[in-house]
Amino acid sequence: MKLSTILIITGMFIISLYCLIEVSYYASQINVENNITKTSIVSIPSLDINQKINNKSVSYGVYHEPESYKPGKGTVIIFGHRTLYGSPFLKLDKLKKGDTVFLDWPGIGKAEYIVNKSFVVPASYRISVKQGKKLFLITCHPLGSTKERLIVETQFKKIYPFQKILTYDNPQSYFALIIILGFLIGGLSATYLYPVDEDKILLLIATLGLSLFLTLGYLFPIPPEFISTQLSNINNIFGI
Repeated sequence: MKLSTILIITGMFIISLYCLIEVSYYASQINVENNITKTSIVSIPSLDINQKINNKSVSYGVYHEPESYKPGKGTVIIFGHRTLYGSPFLKLDKLKKGDTVFLDWPGIGKAEYIVNKSFVVPASYRISVKQGKKLFLITCHPLGSTKERLIVETQFKKIYPFQKILTYDNPQSYFALIIILGFLIGGLSATYLYPVDEDKILLLIATLGLSLFLTLGYLFPIPPEFISTQLSNINNIFGI
């Protein structure tokens, strides 16, 4: 086996772990979203965002900081990723002053907030939960990096009577299948184009094996934060 073959297979394995994060995220969302009777939702019309809020981890989508308050009761803080884990806050930097953000919160109602400003802080920055009736949306910055944090500050306006929103079991679940299919096609293409004929069978086996690995991750979702931890360990080994 040539060194180039080993490097390609290693790279495929690392890429498969990144794919597994997304596959597990979209697959596990089915379980998270099945119980819709007590689910909070953040809606940002200008960005076409309509996401469930969870109290487990930012790895499961939009996450409510447990030390902050509920809408209308004090400062609300929610987090979301810009890359991986479904990228719920991918376009958060596009929000402008005057844009509207809604929080549908069972037992409280539909809280409306108006965007004041956006600012960037170091990753070590700790935001206070004692800032009155404000909502802060927080994500990583710049895109693809965890070096800094992008924070959008919004001011509470009013609460409307709560109306139950019709939701469905993860309408994006098919994204997981698209990711698996894309990985399989990419691996097969790399195998076909690889110039070392005697090692093509090894690349084919790796492609099929890792595609099966991703399929199992779809059928039996793994906690995304566990995969992320293992991926970080591998990246540290290779100095990435």
